[in-house]
Amino acid sequence: MNRGEFVFKAIDILFHPFQNYINKEGVKCVKDIVYNAEYERCKCDIYYKEGATEPMPVVLNVHGGGFVKGDKKHRKSIAHLYADRGWFVVNINYRLSPKYAFPALPYDVITALNFLKVLAEKYSLNLDKVVLTGDSAGAYAATYCVAAAYDDELTKKVGLPVAEIKPAGLISFCGIYDLVSSLKLKIPFGMVRCIAEGYTHFDFNEDYSNKEEYEYFNEISPSTYVNEKWPPCVITLSEKDLFCKGQGEFLCENIRKAGVPLVEKHSTKLIDNHCYHFNFWTKTSKDTMEAVYQYLDELYAK
Repeated sequence: MNRGEFVFKAIDILFHPFQNYINKEGVKCVKDIVYNAEYERCKCDIYYKEGATEPMPVVLNVHGGGFVKGDKKHRKSIAHLYADRGWFVVNINYRLSPKYAFPALPYDVITALNFLKVLAEKYSLNLDKVVLTGDSAGAYAATYCVAAAYDDELTKKVGLPVAEIKPAGLISFCGIYDLVSSLKLKIPFGMVRCIAEGYTHFDFNEDYSNKEEYEYFNEISPSTYVNEKWPPCVITLSEKDLFCKGQGEFLCENIRKAGVPLVEKHSTKLIDNHCYHFNFWTKTSKDTMEAVYQYLDELYAK
C-alpha cells in the first residue's frame, strides 16, 4: 500500500460515521448490481423511492478517494438524500489506480452511464434527465465523462466507449480538473507524485519537466474540453482546499467562457475544507446542498 492509498483509506475509515448517518425512510436500496462483468470493482448500488407515478430522473454518483481508494458504501447518505427527492440514484464503484491507469476511470463511468439503459428495462427511468455527480476524484470522473459525452474527438483519442446517454446535468464537488497544473500543488506526504504516477503509469522527472511526453498529456484534463454543448453545471469548491486548491475556480472560469449555465458555490473557511458538503450538519454544507437540491428540482420540473 503506497502513501496515497494509506492516507485515503484512513480518511474513509475516520469520516465514514460522520458522513453516513442519514437514512431516509422509504428509500429502497439494491446493492452490488454488476454493470461490467469484466472487472470485479464494476458494481453499483441503486437507491429509489417506490411508488413513483412517472419515470424517475437519474443521478449517477461517483465516489472520491484520490483515485486510489474509496467505495460506494461511503456515499450512502448522499444517495439517500437524492433518492428522497425523487431521483433514482446509481452509486458506483470503479477500477482504482495504481492497479489501473487512465483512462480506466472515465471508461468505467461511461460504461455505467450506458448501463442505465439496462436498468431502465426493469425500473421506470427518464433517461433524458441524467445528472452526473461526484466528489474529489469522483468529481474529476463525472466532469471528464460530460466532456467526453459532448466531444467525439476526445472519446476517440482516449479510446472511451461512446456515451449512449447524454448527461442533462453535472454536479461536481471539490474536484481536480486540470491534472497538469495540479502537479504544482503542495500536498502533504509527497502525494502529488504518488497519485500522479499511479494514475498515469508514467515516470515523471523530479521537476516534472518530461510531463509533455506522457501519452495523454493533452487529453487527461477535462477542464480543457469545456464547450458550449455542456449541460447546466453546479460546481462547488473550497477556497482553502488542502487537496484541490484553485481547481474549481479554473473550471468555473472555463464554463463561464463557454456560456454554459453555472451555479457556483464556495466555502471560504479553512474548517469548511475539501468536500465540506459531507458535513451535512454545518451551515456551509446546508447552504450548498440547498443550491444542489434547487438545481435538481428545477431540472426535474422541466
